[in-house]
Amino acid sequence: MLQKIVVGVSLFLIAGLLVTLGFLGRIVTEPVDTAQIQENPSVSAAPTSTQTSSGVTTPQDFLLLDEMREVLQEEFFDPTAVENRRLETGVLAEFIALTGTDSFNLERISKVINFIIELTPDVTSEDIQNAAIQGLIRSLDDRNTSYLTPEDMKYSADNSDGNYEGIGASVDSDGQYVIIIAPFDGSPALAAGIQAGDKILKVDGVDALGWTVQEGVDLIRGPAGTTVVLTVQHPDGSIEDIAIVRGEIPLLTVSRAPSGIVFNDRFGDLVTDLAYIRIARINPNTPQEVRDAVSAAEETNVRGIILDVRSNPGGLLNETVEITDMFIDKGMIYSASYRDGTNVVKEASSEVITNLPIVVLQDSYSASGAELFAAALKENDRAIIIGETSYGKGSVNNAFPLSNGGALYTTIARWFTPDGNLIENAGVTPDVVVRLTLEDFETGIERYKVLWAGIDLLREQIASE
Repeated sequence: MLQKIVVGVSLFLIAGLLVTLGFLGRIVTEPVDTAQIQENPSVSAAPTSTQTSSGVTTPQDFLLLDEMREVLQEEFFDPTAVENRRLETGVLAEFIALTGTDSFNLERISKVINFIIELTPDVTSEDIQNAAIQGLIRSLDDRNTSYLTPEDMKYSADNSDGNYEGIGASVDSDGQYVIIIAPFDGSPALAAGIQAGDKILKVDGVDALGWTVQEGVDLIRGPAGTTVVLTVQHPDGSIEDIAIVRGEIPLLTVSRAPSGIVFNDRFGDLVTDLAYIRIARINPNTPQEVRDAVSAAEETNVRGIILDVRSNPGGLLNETVEITDMFIDKGMIYSASYRDGTNVVKEASSEVITNLPIVVLQDSYSASGAELFAAALKENDRAIIIGETSYGKGSVNNAFPLSNGGALYTTIARWFTPDGNLIENAGVTPDVVVRLTLEDFETGIERYKVLWAGIDLLREQIASE
């Protein structure tokens, strides 16, 4: 009987909280390229407030939650993840977490209600709104959905040409901390010693535990010439404070020489019979850069090409498809499955820019478009993949504008390889596995090991033809 009374009172208090916020019966949240932003025709000027049937007025800040709920329930690829009750639960969980205690009891729930109704000095309206948004987003259990603040969107608009000011690295989350997927070639992050796989423990001394990707980006980015100090845990477990002077991140995404090393084989000889092309990331200019690099390579009469997408975080879908199509004359590039059951299939055209043998280098931080590219070449028998299993980011994402100038960046579909393999959380398995060990780092060959394997394999393939 006591248990039923406690449950009944709990439901009453939660219902009261929902009514207070105007939810009951209603809510029943690496810079984004502007090319990824999908218009949301339902967005109009933000209303100042609304009133429930019980006469409770919902402040303007909280109306943003309803906008985000509408976008998710119309666009998020998994309808079961955006059911009303599940979203409400995520919002309420973050409200309760604001009290800072660990136990679950009715007194704490009552305090949360009082915080919201009375707007106590300890918890501001902005705190509550941010917690509600993060609760709504975390309830999806989708690492690729995030809320972009108006300031984030301003960054995106300012950097639509592919340049931006910051440290130059792509990031993601492991569920606890923001992690570095890859420092960009020629970036301040790379020059300062940031490594792929680094876990960001602190930013300028502030504990980063529990931060979302966007929260991390907000504090790490900044004007060129300013300094940010990252406390990172490297993949080998060591912890280091790294001061990085922010800069303008260069536009170029393709290079014809390995970063920081010489294109030598394992015997120390300069490689002249093969071409090396690194694709660091994929933006609007990448397809032409790839064409130019391949054309220049063919003019030197090389016999094969090494395409390096290690630590490539991906980028724009259309440009990824365009690049992939350059190397495949027939077959499927990828398929995508949407929430309504629609399946989109993209086939290769008949025109290619080279018929030279290809080896693709990838690692565990090759993600998104880099994975789609590698999988398509592998499963169409166009290239041999060498390295480690890739990151496993196989989602199609769009940014949906909100009335406050921000946006909801969310997953609308999943990618599949030509053979029907899911990329998300699985990655692309290489044909030849080459893993880096602690001994490789101790002997200083970690930057060469996968490259040497690629050179050896490509030469063997050419010799056997």
